Amino acid sequence: MSNKTLVLAAALLAATILGAPAVMAIESRIDAVTVYPRGADVTRLARVTLEPGANTVTLEGFPGNIDLDRASATVDDPKVELRFIRKDVREEREARDAEVRRLEAAIDEVNDSIEAIDDVIAAAELQLQFLEGLAQEYAGRESSRAAGGQADIASWQQAMDSIGSGAISALEKKRAGRKARREAEKDLSALERELASKRGRRAASTLLLISLQSPSALAAELRVTYFQPRAGWSSSYSAYLDSAASELRLTHEAQVSQTTSESWRNVALTLSSSNPGGRMQAPGQDSEFLDLLDPRLMERTAVALGGQAPRRLPQSMAMEEVVVAAASVTPNRYAAVYRATERADIANSADQEQSIPLAERRFGVALVTRAAPRQEARAYLTARFTLGSGTPLFGGTMRVFVDGAYAGLAELPDLLPGAEAVLPMGVDRQVEVLAMDQGGEKASEGFIASRNTELTDYLIEVVNRHSRASAVEVIDYYPVARDERIEVTVPRSATPPDEKDLDDRPGVLAWRKELGPGERWRIVHQYEVSYPRDTELTQSP
Repeated sequence: MSNKTLVLAAALLAATILGAPAVMAIESRIDAVTVYPRGADVTRLARVTLEPGANTVTLEGFPGNIDLDRASATVDDPKVELRFIRKDVREEREARDAEVRRLEAAIDEVNDSIEAIDDVIAAAELQLQFLEGLAQEYAGRESSRAAGGQADIASWQQAMDSIGSGAISALEKKRAGRKARREAEKDLSALERELASKRGRRAASTLLLISLQSPSALAAELRVTYFQPRAGWSSSYSAYLDSAASELRLTHEAQVSQTTSESWRNVALTLSSSNPGGRMQAPGQDSEFLDLLDPRLMERTAVALGGQAPRRLPQSMAMEEVVVAAASVTPNRYAAVYRATERADIANSADQEQSIPLAERRFGVALVTRAAPRQEARAYLTARFTLGSGTPLFGGTMRVFVDGAYAGLAELPDLLPGAEAVLPMGVDRQVEVLAMDQGGEKASEGFIASRNTELTDYLIEVVNRHSRASAVEVIDYYPVARDERIEVTVPRSATPPDEKDLDDRPGVLAWRKELGPGERWRIVHQYEVSYPRDTELTQSP
């Protein structure tokens, strides 16, 4: 007796037990797919003919890993009632020659390597978490010592260098792991395609037994939707700036890929930015308590642990330096839905992404050239606009073209309607910037309570070489003292900034000016720092 006969017999037995008068084995086809950033809902369509009363419909061709908890069925006739869905997985019996066994072994090996790569990535992430906790604890301890006049600057710098070196190593491992995983997934996809061609059919398939109650004899369309985890999409954009017209044309494409056991042919494609597998409610918030740490107790604890500082101390020994910290929340992305205008084919291959054009939008923009002269002697053009009503922009990579010339790659952030967008357009070579050190001075003052004083003095010069007026923004900073013994003052000869604490960043400054063609702009940037003579001044971001 053939396997198909056995499958039908099992379905017939189930129908008999359920009291259904007939069992129909029906082929289904993939009709529509909704792809999320991670995963996809696949909808199969079957045409069924129902008798009055109870019917059990058996659908063939579903993947072996289908999850009924995330599956649903609908009938286009509202008079038909859906009772339940059950599944039956059947292994396909076929000749297993040496080539098939070799391919299966190779697939197992690649899957094992992917698991090993995931372990390396997880270990690197754990190392980064450890280093972050260690840095916070060490910084808190040294801040307490500094407040008591016991700062050990050399030891602090050595510890930070060590932590920074460890973090760089962990990040390199993460990057290498992700690259290796992508390559392994490509190898896996190629092996699975080769195995499918050797076998001619999947290693396992699922039968769905669907119970329907019909008031009369009728024909209907039955749709079954189920989730496939090995799929996803990302946004990509091309930005075309016409600087003379101050207009930006933004084209939006989706890059869709999937490595499921199914090939999606001629499907109605929908792309959604929602995350159905993500968090469904806000996290809870526990109480937080502040304590002061006795440095001597920390030292005794380190000695008891063999010279190693503990990663996390008991709550009664913990120290929060400034304020009670709120819970860290990563918000879910907004939901935006895009529907492809034409039916699409998406191959089940990791190395075959399908580009789907989504939309084209035009914006009137304000062009602003921004420079940070003490960091880099180049200015950068930005296009700024407010996103109007309509579909949000789902963030992704962005190719930038300025006046027909390719400028480079950038990232477009997630933007909701009403949000202000500041998009990078690359280097503005027609605006020259220069920061000249005027020779800051160091001095000491006072006889008993002697203090050191350091003057920072820069002359910043900006020249507009455009044949048109250009809005220019220069950014820099005044250092912010975290110790009350440090005083930061600004001489009257300094050019006052137009904005302080730019983008809610303490101490960050902005000077703004509309420069005519050929106009030269000079900014005197000065500040003075005073601190006790018997201490050392350190600076960190």
